[in-house]
Amino acid sequence: MARPWADDLRERVVRAVESGRTQAEAAALFGLGLRTVERYLSRWRENGQIARGKFGGHKQHRLAAHAERVYKLVTAAPDLTLAALCQRLAAQGVKVSTSALDRFLRASGFTYKKTPGRRRTKASRRAGGADRLASRAKAS
Repeated sequence: MARPWADDLRERVVRAVESGRTQAEAAALFGLGLRTVERYLSRWRENGQIARGKFGGHKQHRLAAHAERVYKLVTAAPDLTLAALCQRLAAQGVKVSTSALDRFLRASGFTYKKTPGRRRTKASRRAGGADRLASRAKAS
């Protein structure tokens, strides 16, 4: 998304239209789109301001109000799936989708990375893998 134009340009556009130019002439004069000039004028006529509105920013997560509750559930049972966490939250009166819960947990610093204590065991028939084949090739 492009950045908003400066306030001095907005003021010059409004002044040009108020001094008798048409909106199309003002748009051509300042190299703007006709719709942009229309927006500047409507904002000026509605509240008397030319300044741009809020641009960008961060929207707070829906679960921010229930953060402590979510953290307790996750730390108490770190192996729960997102669906199971959603069900437990729903039982406590917090209805949320799995995707919203996932975004909240990721933003809070929780990861899905396995810790060394949770490693899986290797299949016995594949133990050694390429190393075992290399040692067999050297022996022959």
